[in-house]
Amino acid sequence: MLNDGEQGTFEEYLDNYGEVKVEWTWYDGDDWEMDGYFDVFISCGELDITYDISKAAFDYIYQCVKERAGYEPPSRQRTAFVFNGLANNIF
Repeated sequence: MLNDGEQGTFEEYLDNYGEVKVEWTWYDGDDWEMDGYFDVFISCGELDITYDISKAAFDYIYQCVKERAGYEPPSRQRTAFVFNGLANNIF
């Protein structure tokens, strides 16, 4: 399980850019969210290319981040807790 604010860095190869540096940070979701999220920055040398790469390349990097960070999807208990909380607030 990842802790809020946990960070990591690694290098990965992308076809059009060569070796890129990937920096990520994990943020826990709020009580009503089932899961947290990764904040990912990708740089090539000194240039930030996070928003310049294709969606497919970003999805590949995001999957690499999940694998290297040891990400696990939310448990059924967490999902049930969130749905129960939302249902109690709505009705």
